[in-house]
This record gives sequence, C-alpha cells and structure tokens, in this order.
Amino acid sequence: MATKDTYIASQRFGLGSSFHELEEISNNPRGWVKNQLNYGAPQIKDSSLQSSKAMASELQGARNFSVEKKQEQRKFFRQNLNKELSARFYMALTSETPFLERLVLFWNNHFTVSNHGKGAVTPYVGAYEREAIRPHVLGNFEDMLLAVAKHPAMLTYLDNSRSFGPNSQFGKNRKRGLNENLAREILELHTLGVHGGYSQSDVIEFAKILTGWTVNGTRQIDGFQFIPRMHEPGSKTLLGKTYSSGTMAEGEQALRDLARHPSTAQFVATKLAIHFLSDTPSQQSIDALSRSFTANRGNLKAVYETLINLDEAWDAPQTKMKKPYEYIISSCRLVSLPKDKLKFNLISQAAQQLGEPIMQAPSPAGWPEKQDDWLTPNSIMSRVEWAQGFSQLIRNDDNPYALAKAALGENISEETLKWIERAPSPVDGLALLLASPEWQRR
Repeated sequence: MATKDTYIASQRFGLGSSFHELEEISNNPRGWVKNQLNYGAPQIKDSSLQSSKAMASELQGARNFSVEKKQEQRKFFRQNLNKELSARFYMALTSETPFLERLVLFWNNHFTVSNHGKGAVTPYVGAYEREAIRPHVLGNFEDMLLAVAKHPAMLTYLDNSRSFGPNSQFGKNRKRGLNENLAREILELHTLGVHGGYSQSDVIEFAKILTGWTVNGTRQIDGFQFIPRMHEPGSKTLLGKTYSSGTMAEGEQALRDLARHPSTAQFVATKLAIHFLSDTPSQQSIDALSRSFTANRGNLKAVYETLINLDEAWDAPQTKMKKPYEYIISSCRLVSLPKDKLKFNLISQAAQQLGEPIMQAPSPAGWPEKQDDWLTPNSIMSRVEWAQGFSQLIRNDDNPYALAKAALGENISEETLKWIERAPSPVDGLALLLASPEWQRR
C-alpha cells in the first residue's frame, strides 16, 4: 500500500506511476524525486521530427508555390505537429524521470505558445518545446528565457516578427510600427508579473528594444534572425536602465536583466508553489523558493532542490486538481498502457473532450492552475465519461481494488474502496478508480 510520501512523490512531483514504479518509489520517495535532478535534460530523440530552422526554410521557399502546393505544405505541417505531440506524449508516458516531464509541462505552460486560432504558429509549435524548453529545464532561467524569446514559435505567436521600429529604415519605408505583444507578455507573464513594478512606458521601450527580432531570411539560426533595418535606433530606457547598442545585444541584455530582477524571483517562485503545493501556498514557501532563485542566480536545479525540501511539499493536503492532460497521462501510466493501445488521435480527442486541447491554450497566459477552473459539473461529467470509455478500451485485467490500494494507499477513502471492490467487473472497477475524487487530485 502506498504511503503518503509515496503518493506525493508519484502524483505531486511525478505523473502517476505503475505497480512496478510504486514499489521502487516506496523505498525512498524523496530520494526518488531528488535523484531525477542528476539526469540530463529530458530530450526527445527522434530524427524524423523537423527543426524550426527547417520549417522556416520551408516557409521561405513557399512564396512562389501554387495553391495546390501550399495546401500540401499545410497538410505536411499538420502531420508533423501530430508527430511532435505524439512523441511528447509517449515521452511522458514512458519516462523514468516523470518529475522532469512535469517540469517540462510547467515551463511549457509558463512560456505558452498556442496554435489556437493562429495557423501561422503551426509550423513551429511542435519543435518549440524540444528546442526552447527541454534543453534548459535543469539549467538557468535566463537561458530558457532567451531561447523562448528567440524561438520562431514565440516570435510568430506574439507578432514580434511584424514589429518595426517607427524610426527604423523598414518602419519609415513601409509605414509600419511597433507591436507590443511580445514585450508586454514577457514582462507580465514570463518575468516580473503583472504587479512587478513596470509601466506602460516600459512596455513601449522594451518593444523598441526587441524590434528586429524576427523569423526567416538568409542568416538563420534555428529560424531566428535579427534584422538591423527593422530595429528602432537610439537609446531606450527600461526599468530605469538605458540600452543603446543598436544591435541584437540590446534585447539579450534586457532579457538577462529581467531574469535577474527581484520581482521575477518572486513571480516564478509563486507559480512554482501554486503548481506543486496548493492553490494557496504559504508565503513562507514562496519566499524560500524566491530566495533560492536569487541566491543561485536563476539556477533552476537549485530551486527545485529547495522545492523538494519544503515541509509543505510533503505535508500539504492533496487538494490540487489534475489538469486534463496530466490526468490522462497519469491514468495511462497507472495501467502501463501497452504500446499497441497508444493511438495519439485518441489521446488528442480525450484532451479536447476534457477541455485542454494540446498546444491550444486560449491565451498567452496558458492554462489555469487552480481548482475552480477545472472543478465544474460539466468537466467532472466529462472525466467520468472518459474514465468509462478508457477502461472499456484497454480492458485491463489488474485487480482495480489492489491497484487503488497500491496507487493511493492511505489517501483513498473507505467509501471509494468499497465502491471499487463491489464493481461488477474489473473494467467497471477501474472506471470507478479513475473517476474517483482521490485519483483526480495530487
């Protein structure tokens, strides 16, 4: 039977676990989580997946394509995106370092790019996580921030590829000006936070600093390029500091300064605490994470170690509601979903059904973290229906009562266990387990 610490290691820090994994975790739950920090960055190695640079080149060559050829190209982009998302799900399903996979999900949501209503992002969104998030999950926050801000997915999603300095050569010739989207979201959602002490003037100045950061062209670095003729000339002042090199270095230095700002430490700490601990984490835990972020200059591995060592991480009640995608993953991991049952279109449909379509967050703020956004009558009914359909699909022969005791242990109520034990079949018992309140929380 799973102890409380085994459950927390598996569910709060991980993505759910099978019978075999639970036995390993139970020997040393906290050590099992900490040990994952000694692994390398959680990379997806699949030579068939396309880089953002290849996609940028493909788009650049499409200018003279016929209508039919452009239709073929769009089909190719959609197919490639499905391959990317399938590889991503399979990685989460089979990973021996599920804590790192949870961190990937966290940062991917923190630095959201979305395919929702914006087809221009489709060529890049699949590669985004592989190229900008995963390599830096165990690294430094400012390096991840730079990779994100330079990635074609983010530049396209937040329209910076169409942002021209009003006094730049391109701005004057084409009579086009600033787009503030990327600058605003980096300040509000990625670094300082909405209450982080910046003004509308800072947004405008930062947008000027980031002019010239765009996609395509002949001097590509993974699909990113800096075009000086788009860049706003002259000095700019962001948060009281002046930037005036007139080069790409302006943006790079501004991003590094934002990553090191005290408000960023507090904002990132708060988001980590809400994701891992509770919807209302203690200020003491937030401050501990913030101090670790600052003292270690954004070294994320050190911040995670602080997180794992927090008393609240192991003592807080299991009140966090699993978001749909992690609910699906944890359910699949619980039953060790066989590869022949792994059909990504079914996973994609399930995520859509449960209200979190993959890579389609409704806004740059990403998917919400708190219970009130997911605990509605309609969403609960959708989960019950999915649990029934999933259990019918896989026809798992494991004893659902034993599975419930192993996975949830002392965290499952006698009432829930009674219903599972009385189920007329293993299929019905598994459906009751997956639909139970205890399984939907972490």
